[in-house]
Amino acid sequence: MSTPLENLPEPLRSLLLCGGEGAAHLARCSRLAAEAGEAGQDGLAEALAVAAWSQSPLDAALALQAAPLLTGWPQAARAAMHVARFARQPGDAVEYARLAASRDHGRIKEYLDSRLQAEQGNLFWVRLAMSHALADMDQDWAEALAALLAAWGQPLLAALAGADAALTAGEGGRALEILSLVELPDVLPDVLMARRAALALGSAEGFRRWLEAEPWNPTPLLLASEALRQTSGQTSGQAPTASPPESVAVLLYTFNKARDIDATLDSLAASDLGQARLAVLDNGSTDDTAQVLEGWRGRLGPQRLEIVSLPVNVGAPAARNWLAALPLTRGADFAVYLDDDVELPRDWLGLLVEAERLYPDAGVWGARVVDHAAPVRIQSADTFLLPEPEEQAKAPGARRFALSDCHHQTLDMGQFGYVRPCATVTGCCHMFRTGRLLAQGGFDLRYSPTQYDDLDHDVRLLLAGLTPVYQGRLRVRHFKSTGSQGGEGQAQWGLGWANQYKLHQKFEAADFRRAAATAQQAALEDLRARREALEQAP
Repeated sequence: MSTPLENLPEPLRSLLLCGGEGAAHLARCSRLAAEAGEAGQDGLAEALAVAAWSQSPLDAALALQAAPLLTGWPQAARAAMHVARFARQPGDAVEYARLAASRDHGRIKEYLDSRLQAEQGNLFWVRLAMSHALADMDQDWAEALAALLAAWGQPLLAALAGADAALTAGEGGRALEILSLVELPDVLPDVLMARRAALALGSAEGFRRWLEAEPWNPTPLLLASEALRQTSGQTSGQAPTASPPESVAVLLYTFNKARDIDATLDSLAASDLGQARLAVLDNGSTDDTAQVLEGWRGRLGPQRLEIVSLPVNVGAPAARNWLAALPLTRGADFAVYLDDDVELPRDWLGLLVEAERLYPDAGVWGARVVDHAAPVRIQSADTFLLPEPEEQAKAPGARRFALSDCHHQTLDMGQFGYVRPCATVTGCCHMFRTGRLLAQGGFDLRYSPTQYDDLDHDVRLLLAGLTPVYQGRLRVRHFKSTGSQGGEGQAQWGLGWANQYKLHQKFEAADFRRAAATAQQAALEDLRARREALEQAP
């Protein structure tokens, strides 16, 4: 289909605008497209269904939907039917669920390998094993599973699994080699190969071919445009990233994480900070944080690092506001907040400034954040607000929106490496023009001690007509794994639930719809401009 996103009916347009990554996301889009079939969207539902299966080829339900749509590619259709037959969940998956909750990779691997031995040919266990192998960056296990698929007489599934393993390992050349070596009697549909080949090549031409295969997909359009911009900048002799401005305040707050703040400051000191000055607020720590901070002030100098020591923990929103009120911050053109447990690339600040120069009217500029231990796991990327249906959202105590989660449904293969407007960016690493930050009245104390104060702030920016911008070329590694303390019954679960409730009830349902529409309109206009530029490029 060549129908532009802006001509799609709601809610399909808003959902697909979030991106083209994530099998569950694409399957949901396919269902919405099918419901809108009478609106002239013939063929889009089918294309989305096949794309969903291509991103999770061992999923039985997705394979069953895709198989009848692959009549032009007999080998692919047979592979999909084989998955539909032999990847169904058995009745004894309770033990796996218990182990998965433990996050013990060794025990999970041992259990799944035992199931693969006991149930030869059951692709359900291969699917689970491959998901853990890739997410935990166990390359040897992933390659062994791909070889197992080949031994079970499934060369196409083996090739797709092997290519995905290579892509998550950052081995694009190896992924291309695997895809080129697969010997099948018929030409495969572009949707199975174009995305993987494009991510392996990382070139504008590769992304253009992916866009031709999936013209409804904003992701290859964003990546193709980004690749052309980078190539154009290098050809003209421009620096790939902007130099840090002289007037920047880098702000951190911390509580009883001496080792983490030490590592974060080490990462900061090794980066290109230009003339930026740092301030760290010690939020009543009782461990060795004070000694660590004094050590860093001795190394960086008191003019470069200011320390604020509080006798008690006042919580994250108050700490952010305290740091914003410092003369150091008020005298700076830009203010950057960082978590106290991150590892930054050398050019992190220049990349944020690059995003600001591309989108100078934005309200905040943020980053792509990944797990430190397993950086293929994406914690935060370009996120959008998805309002709940109007009548449902008006009910007392109701949730009034959801957040897009494309980035949580897949692993990092470089497909989120672009810059664009969105609805919210993570407070783990985000930059403000100081005047705009101060004009918003601070972070809301009702979210103390922590969680969702940054999202609340972004909603307020949107309501003021200021759109957040995501800088996906900046990848920040976060020491804390997503959800490590947020599961039901764990330390942060009750706090997170309560603060979500506060956020959903703070604004009217119409406010969330207006905020969401502001971000979506900015993203649509951005895609339109990129499409025009791409059509004009040689």
